Amino acid sequence: MLSFAVSRLPLSVGLPLSVGLTLAVGLTLGACKSEAPADKPAALPPAPAEMKAPAPPAAPPDAEVAAAEAVPEEAKAEDSITGTIVVAKARKKDVKKGDVMFLIARRAGGPPGPGSMLAVQKLMVEDFPMPFAVSSRDAMIPGMKFDGEVNLSIRLDKDGDPMTRRKGDVFGEVQGVKVGSKDVTLPLETLQTEDKVLGAPGGPGGMPPHGGGNPHGGLPAGHP
Repeated sequence: MLSFAVSRLPLSVGLPLSVGLTLAVGLTLGACKSEAPADKPAALPPAPAEMKAPAPPAAPPDAEVAAAEAVPEEAKAEDSITGTIVVAKARKKDVKKGDVMFLIARRAGGPPGPGSMLAVQKLMVEDFPMPFAVSSRDAMIPGMKFDGEVNLSIRLDKDGDPMTRRKGDVFGEVQGVKVGSKDVTLPLETLQTEDKVLGAPGGPGGMPPHGGGNPHGGLPAGHP
């Protein structure tokens, strides 16, 4: 560029060489400055704000009240029976940890069978003596009264089926226990010697055979 600018200067002007060179350089720099700068790339758009999951809607007051009412209150001492389940020495070999037991409370003086049942618990065998507590919270029907005198029975059920009695099951019973009693001892002491099925015609808890018979089927102690 510099040599081109110098060669175009007219010699007739009569300017000194140094002045010509200065003028040529000035013109060249001016031309460079007059060029439009290259277009700059467009700025990137700002990153979107982090998306947050919407907050779950607040539970309506009615739902909170219903949930609170659904939690049963702790049974009062005067409305429950507490004590321990023990195993007779002769039956220890027939009882193992993890076996299923049914603890049943029946109205004292009521008919045998399910009609007199007030409360039922399904338990798992642990270490003996094993504590228990039964109350209206275990009632067969919500709101059923749990008061007066009851008969308590405990039954170890090898197959875990409440409708069967299997040879080798162990059961026991305590009668005339007042609701509110403490330190009641409920023994596993009697061995079941034959298989029976509850609800079978003519069997324990079943319908009587044609011609009458015991309407409760002669239900044995320790069973629903």
